[in-house]
Parts: sequence; C-alpha cells; structure tokens
Amino acid sequence: MIDILLATYNSSKYLQAQIGSILRQDNHDWHLLIRDGGSTDNTRQIVVEYCQRYPDKISHIPFDEQASACENFSALLDAATAPYIMFTDHDDIWHSDKITRTLSEMIIAENSFGTSLPLLVFTDTLVASDDMHILSKSYFKYQNLNPRKTSLNYLLVQNIPSGCTMLINRTLADLARPVPATAVMHDHWLALTAAAFGRIIYLDTPTMMYRQHAQNVFGASKYGIKYLIKKFLEGKLKTKARFHQNVVQAEAFLARFDSKLDEKDAVLLADFCRLEQCSSLECYRILIKNRIFKNGICRNIGMFLILT
Repeated sequence: MIDILLATYNSSKYLQAQIGSILRQDNHDWHLLIRDGGSTDNTRQIVVEYCQRYPDKISHIPFDEQASACENFSALLDAATAPYIMFTDHDDIWHSDKITRTLSEMIIAENSFGTSLPLLVFTDTLVASDDMHILSKSYFKYQNLNPRKTSLNYLLVQNIPSGCTMLINRTLADLARPVPATAVMHDHWLALTAAAFGRIIYLDTPTMMYRQHAQNVFGASKYGIKYLIKKFLEGKLKTKARFHQNVVQAEAFLARFDSKLDEKDAVLLADFCRLEQCSSLECYRILIKNRIFKNGICRNIGMFLILT
C-alpha cells in the first residue's frame, strides 16, 4: 500500500537505526525503496545487506554517480508505484505507529475530499541532538513556525511541511513528478503542488524523532536570539541567494502548471516571479498585496530588507 522513499548519502552512522525503526512499524503493508547519492563510506554495503535480509520489504535502486538530496528523492518518486508514498531521511527515528497514524489521517481526508484530489498529510516531530537527547517535543514550536500556514502565498517563501513527516496520495505524486532540478527541495515542490491543486492536512502530534546535527541539509535551529544573530552573520548575500532559490522554483512551478492554475494563483505566482526585477517599493507592494509572508516578525523584516 505504501512506498517509503529513502535517499542516502554517507549515511552509515545513522542508517541502521532508521531502517530498524521502519522495520518495527505496527503497519507492515509497505515497501522501502533506497537510492544512494554517491556515498564514499560503507552506506551501500549496509543497504545491500538489508536488501538481502529483507528482499520482500527493501529494494535498492542502483546509481553510481553523485546526486543531491532533491535529485535523489525525485528519482525515487519516479520509481514509486504504490497508492501512497512516504519519505524518510537517513538520520530519523520513526515512532512505531508513524505509518498507522498518518495513513489514518489520509483515509479521513480521502473520505472528505475524494481520492482524485491531490492530498498531503504531514505531522510534527520531536527534535533531538545527534546522540538522541530530546531538545524539543515540537519541531514547530522549536522553530516558531505555524503548521497551519500552508496556503500558496506562505509556501512560496517558506516551506512548512517536512518531507520526512509526509504521506502523499498517488494523485499528488503523479501531478508533481518529475520534481525539477530547480526545486528548492522535493518536499517544498510537493507542498506547493498540494496547496495549489489539493489539500494539505496537518496531524498535530510527533510521529518521529528528527536528529539535529551538522550534516543536515536544512537544519532545525531553535528560533530565538541565537538564531537571529546567526542569520545576521550569514549576511545579506547568502540570505538573498536562498530567496532567489524560491523565485527560481516559483518560475518552474508557473511554467509547469500555468494552464492548470486558477486565476488568483496564476497572478500570485506571476507577481512573485517579478520580485527580483522590481524596485523596492514595488516589491513591498507585491508582498503586501498578495500576503506573501514568512512566520515571525523578524523573518519578515529580514525578507523585506534583502529586497531593498
């Protein structure tokens, strides 16, 4: 019923613990697909050993070159064939009822909206240190994020649903794939697609442990004075480069779905894609008119400042 997609890269330190947590799920109707992005440690050996031990549950998609996390997950999404799809990072630890809880929420959503609508369910997570010491019982409180702000105008500048907590239906998978190379990340692209054409459902409970460490592609830094100082020290150029990624992703989204979007969303995306060519005053007008905001006053001040 469910394909679980795992992209690995130099994952030997964490991989066995994460695969073990998937094997301990109280729902057994799943298949794990693993694709490596060019590891230089013994990750592939570990993957092959698990495939040999659990040939009916775990498959390896061979790939001999280096790939980004987004490219890896995009290829996995193309390979998935199940009615439902989940994603996992190599360093997470799933609660034993993660699949059961998330799938139950998806079935409720399908009963309400129908199976032909693109649907995305996501959950909260525990935040832990590298050695699994709990830092926060809520990822969203830890980062000062509102998990209910998942409309397209918010998601253009800040992704809320984390891929490692997602369950999507086949309708969303088929509509969103292939994830373009210019996407910020696979989960951000999926969230944009669900927001524009379907429904995003938040399950307000942690279903896994998210490990925070130096090798995270996108870390979960605690929102507060230290976070703000860090962003200030990163400088305007780096912050502007991150914002530019969002614009490039929106351009790809508009090009892909222009004929499918309703008029309001088409105007929103077209306005957003113009931001880097507009004067500061015009940028502010576009952001305010379309209510394109991030979570938190300081994040929004920072966004406005980089457009000056």
